[in-house]
Amino acid sequence: MFPLFETLAIEQGNILNIEYHQARYERSLRQFYGKSAVKIFNLFERIQLPSHLQNQLVRCRIDYNAESTQIQYFEYQRKTYRTFQPIVCDEIDYSLKYANRDLLNSLFAQRGNCDEIMIIKQGKVTDCSIGNLIFRQGNQWLTPDTPLLAGTQREKLLQEGKIREATIYAQDIEKFNEIRIINAMNGLSAILYP
Repeated sequence: MFPLFETLAIEQGNILNIEYHQARYERSLRQFYGKSAVKIFNLFERIQLPSHLQNQLVRCRIDYNAESTQIQYFEYQRKTYRTFQPIVCDEIDYSLKYANRDLLNSLFAQRGNCDEIMIIKQGKVTDCSIGNLIFRQGNQWLTPDTPLLAGTQREKLLQEGKIREATIYAQDIEKFNEIRIINAMNGLSAILYP
């Protein structure tokens, strides 16, 4: 019923990066359904944060189709991810934020004792199961130029010049000082000051 979704962070009642989510939502609708078959909503106007969550970090999930949206709110605690299991999957396509995450979940189940996975497609690093990856080399943060999904946080940090794209092959992983996850709930400040 709702093939696509967006995840937004709401911190102390403020919706973070809403313009990036709105742009991706509109792009995804047009790509999935075709240009004329969609009813565009202003996501900001649809979000009504419950009063008991006003002072919390909240994960807002907006499931949507061409006609309507469904919104849920969850209190969120940031986690630390220290270990990543590389998993090769050459056939994965997650160019839109699909609600069906069966393949991602089955890949994540192969993580063993690691905290997260690192998906390798045709020899290149892409993403993990819940976001984009960034790699620290000295004081420079790099993100793969082959993401499965162009994340909103990734796009914002690229535009701000805080990270830059690079081709990262599986064999390059060991050259980096640190690997972190960025997504709607975890930006660079959450990374630098956990």
